[in-house]
Amino acid sequence: MTGDRRSSGPVVVGIDGSAEARRGLLFAADLATTLAVELVVVHAYGLIGSFGDWRSGVEERERQVNTVMIDEWCAPLASQQDLVWQWRCIQGSAVEGILRAADEVDAGFIVVGSHGEGNSSSPLLGSTSQDIVRHSHRPVIVIPPADSHRHRRGGAGAMSNVVADA
Repeated sequence: MTGDRRSSGPVVVGIDGSAEARRGLLFAADLATTLAVELVVVHAYGLIGSFGDWRSGVEERERQVNTVMIDEWCAPLASQQDLVWQWRCIQGSAVEGILRAADEVDAGFIVVGSHGEGNSSSPLLGSTSQDIVRHSHRPVIVIPPADSHRHRRGGAGAMSNVVADA
């Protein structure tokens, strides 16, 4: 087959402070470096979230979220010299924020953890990763949990032949 081969667009990864999101971040950074594309790190948050005080005002809440994102969640990226990356904090749902960011940068891939900070009862995919896979028109890589016994009825072991493992 001949024709123009378009290089992949940036890799978009969603993070929320969970262990799976950290594994996803590291996988996405390696993928972006390998493909020689930019990494776009996205965190979407609502008015009431897992940290920060929403009563102190929107600007203060955004400052708190940005501080945690850069100082803690994105800290592993600081040592990766060949990686070009940016971060975005987006107010709204995780699904909406990640998909919107992917569209804005014309992403080549989206990377998400199988389960985030939420309490999903699904053994294979949490609600966010499930909705991103269902609604994205871009390739999605789902990172399974490191602990194959964490989720009922198979967890990461059941997913090993379905999704990429970091």
